[in-house]
Amino acid sequence: MRATFIQEVHMNVQPITVAQYGIGPIGAEIARVLLMKPWVKVVAAVDVDPSKIGKDLGDVIGLGRQVGIKVTPTLDVKADVVCHSTGSRLRDVAGQLKDLLGRGSHVVSTCEELSFPLDEGIREELQQLARARNVTLIGTGVNPGFVMDKLPLTATAVCQQIESVQIIRIQNASTRREPLQRKVGAGMTPQEFRAAVDAGKIKHMGLRESLMMVGNGLGVEFDSVSDEKIEPIVAEREVVTQYLKVAPGQVAGVHQTIYGKGRINVSLELRMYVGAEDIAADKVIIKGVPDIELTVKGGIHGDRATAAMVVNCIPRVMNARHGVLTMDDIPISYR
Repeated sequence: MRATFIQEVHMNVQPITVAQYGIGPIGAEIARVLLMKPWVKVVAAVDVDPSKIGKDLGDVIGLGRQVGIKVTPTLDVKADVVCHSTGSRLRDVAGQLKDLLGRGSHVVSTCEELSFPLDEGIREELQQLARARNVTLIGTGVNPGFVMDKLPLTATAVCQQIESVQIIRIQNASTRREPLQRKVGAGMTPQEFRAAVDAGKIKHMGLRESLMMVGNGLGVEFDSVSDEKIEPIVAEREVVTQYLKVAPGQVAGVHQTIYGKGRINVSLELRMYVGAEDIAADKVIIKGVPDIELTVKGGIHGDRATAAMVVNCIPRVMNARHGVLTMDDIPISYR
């Protein structure tokens, strides 16, 4: 019988070689976590930003020390696993994913649309390539990847019957990076917000993918799936963050919902806005036998949790079946 991962660590086998592909805010956080793990050997760091190329990874991510890995514009070495964090839309990053799979590396990506790929054409191309190269591809993170899909699916395991699953995520964007605060529309007028929504500039990616993952995990084919509704949350008081100031009447953030109706009704609600300190939480409410209500007070921090999910997935992905998987296909725990 093959040794478990923990047994392999104690047997002092070679560490898993990992490349970090994309060193934006999330990629930098992933790299910091990777460098903490004794079972990981970081062998490459890739980014196309000219200001990062040629610099030591430790300097680029603000580690306070050099790590002996220079940032390169392309991946020039073989890695067991590539942690990929460059974009949210699957169509935009599909070429990168195909290249990485073609090199024979497992890939763990933060691409939100990869969490449950709805583009059948791209999914099949990636599926065939991953299987041909005997590697695994998975999209993960905190949302999608855990809070609004993996966590509620896990909670339903103790139910004999289920009528509905309600998933609510209320995030205090005040503690998040500036690009995210801008992305949710903080500081805009309501009119500017609606124009940005119409232009596709304001939308939390992955909500539909989470809904479909939950439905698939429950064995439900929804009779109908709503359009995603995206509305502004308007500030009732002045909110000042490290990066911006929101006056009363301006937009503090986004309120986004989607639901599926069927044998089991599933609804997802996301409220992400600055000034949500007092009510921030992640909730799962299951009506069934038994009823279940889970609440994570304060909510799970998106950036730090996303990096943790990516890194903690690596050992599981190494031992998973080959092909395109979702978080419903693998167990997960701290490693």
